[in-house]
Amino acid sequence: MSGVVRGLDVRMSLLRAIAAEFSPQKFAAEMLARASRKTPRAAKNWLAFQNAPDAVALIELMASSNAIADEVNALVAACRRAREGDECPGSS
Repeated sequence: MSGVVRGLDVRMSLLRAIAAEFSPQKFAAEMLARASRKTPRAAKNWLAFQNAPDAVALIELMASSNAIADEVNALVAACRRAREGDECPGSS
């Protein structure tokens, strides 16, 4: 999966939200690792925009950060809006 939903780069939007929430903190990678229940190395990779969290880590982050949960919910809403104009295959 490319992470692009109709022109919306989901991966980068998610990583930007994570960076905005955790980068300003002292020991950002360690705080992010604790919040996601992952390793500090994984957290450093997310903050460097090299990798994105898996589903379990994302749920943990959403549970610990309203800003990240809001961003994910906004991405879901954007995807739903994009689908509203779609017809079922074969209906035309």
